[in-house]
Amino acid sequence: MSKKVIVEGKNGTHNIRISRQATNESNWSEDLEVWNRISQISTNDPNVEKVVNKKGEVKFKFLELTGYTKAGKPKYKNNSEIADVITTLAKKIANNNALEYDITYEDEVEFSMVLDLLGWLLEAPKKCQKFFCRNASRQSVDEDVQIQTVRDYTGLEVQKPTNGEYTVANGEIQNKKDVTEQKFARSVDAFIPSLSAYGFLKYSGPVGSVTSVHQVGESKSFIEECKQYCDKYQDGKIFFVQVDGGAGEDHLPEMLQMIREHSDRIFAGNSEQVIDWLNAKK
Repeated sequence: MSKKVIVEGKNGTHNIRISRQATNESNWSEDLEVWNRISQISTNDPNVEKVVNKKGEVKFKFLELTGYTKAGKPKYKNNSEIADVITTLAKKIANNNALEYDITYEDEVEFSMVLDLLGWLLEAPKKCQKFFCRNASRQSVDEDVQIQTVRDYTGLEVQKPTNGEYTVANGEIQNKKDVTEQKFARSVDAFIPSLSAYGFLKYSGPVGSVTSVHQVGESKSFIEECKQYCDKYQDGKIFFVQVDGGAGEDHLPEMLQMIREHSDRIFAGNSEQVIDWLNAKK
């Protein structure tokens, strides 16, 4: 598994950064191995199949020889790992190198082009190869690091619910599939059973990016939904927004201002601040 979670302290931003770096290094090592395997496949190998859907999107399939039957017939199995990497490289050609390969649309990419790309990619310096690898920012590393940081510095059991398992919406906590009005529904990213605590986790950066603005908006929406719940139910459930990264942390004063009279049950802060708040609730 490529994903690496490293916790060196309560600073969530630092932990996320070093975990992303370690994960990207692991991704490079694994992807390089797959690239080498693909480069050994012949251009006209009948076990490489190109499929194009109605939208013109390309997908490759690869049947790998696994052995032979007693009768001497070859046995094959679908190798999704190799197929997925071939597909990813094909899309990169269509998006970034269409002119170099004299094509216009994705469905024009052929396996021979992928092999040509790998011919020079495998000879390129490592620092260039990494631009073609899976990126840690798309592997949910950030949430895993934030959860593990809380575990390490509170000693609490912190669960990672499946997407939509717990959703705060319309003054209720329920499964996403049961939410009738989903416009402002926000799924819970972390759950602490012993405290009945529900957490919403975000890493926002760099400052000014479209993604960071969107994530701050999501955090504020979660706070509003939690306030509705607290107004409706006077129970022991508590909520926290765990935000790391400069873009998100810059907006923490606004979030705390939104919380105000609900501060006994709702909190917003970076990993270190959330840890201190949770420890005080034990």
